Amino acid sequence: MSKMQDALVAIRRTPYQSTIAILMVTITFFVAYIFSLFAAGTNAILQFFETRPQVIAFFNIDAESAQIETLANTMRERPYVEKVNVISKQQALEIYQRDHQEDPLLLELVTADILPASVEVSGRTADSLAQIQTDLSGASGVEDVVYQEDIVQNIRQWTNVVRISGFVATGTLGVVSFLSIVTLVGMKVSAKRQTISVMNTIGATNWYISSPFVLEGMLYGLVGSLVGWIAMYVLLLYTTPWIQEFMGEVLTMPLPWQIFVWQLGIGILAAVILGAGASLLAARRMLKRT
Repeated sequence: MSKMQDALVAIRRTPYQSTIAILMVTITFFVAYIFSLFAAGTNAILQFFETRPQVIAFFNIDAESAQIETLANTMRERPYVEKVNVISKQQALEIYQRDHQEDPLLLELVTADILPASVEVSGRTADSLAQIQTDLSGASGVEDVVYQEDIVQNIRQWTNVVRISGFVATGTLGVVSFLSIVTLVGMKVSAKRQTISVMNTIGATNWYISSPFVLEGMLYGLVGSLVGWIAMYVLLLYTTPWIQEFMGEVLTMPLPWQIFVWQLGIGILAAVILGAGASLLAARRMLKRT
């Protein structure tokens, strides 16, 4: 308990330096928490579009119903196919009428006989869509295959960009926070050089001397991580209505509470390790010079 008191006293005696260290850790983990949610959100968006009908095969006008059903059943047996939906001529007409209900002239000119039946196929992953396109293109009676490849590829590219940006930003800020704590603790150890020399003379171990500084660094990490998480959570609560309106059914809000529990737990553990490691490094370096 005395070691913790020593750490708290050291923080109170240098409020400005301690505030800077906590602020750097707060910014680091605020960004880390935000980007972790972005990464989870982009992954959910990618999964959403992967399970939508992405490959559509349009049949010839004179294709028979048995031929269409045969292809649909064949695709359902594929292990990489998630869902198969058959659109008959009559259903195609209903979709056409719904899309052009404001133009009566177009409705009068189009009947079910001139519209093609189609099969919509969604894959289990985005990687399976190319294979589905190949299967449908070689099927009998299929006139055209529509594959929304650009949409899926763009989503995957943006997902990777967000993840890489998050890792780079968090890593950079983490290094800055680590160096800030190393510098701060190093200055404090240097200021107590005479006291440390006396403790070495009477037989105190390096760990005994370093432990208050390590606890101080752990407190910087703990407080910074908690403040960063609270700031992130308040921002999320504020922006949740806008996210719900913008994303619609693509992303379910609010997020499950388990995500925040895991996020906070991992963040605190990482922050405490960062603070302890930086303080221990600074203390050991300065002790070698005493």
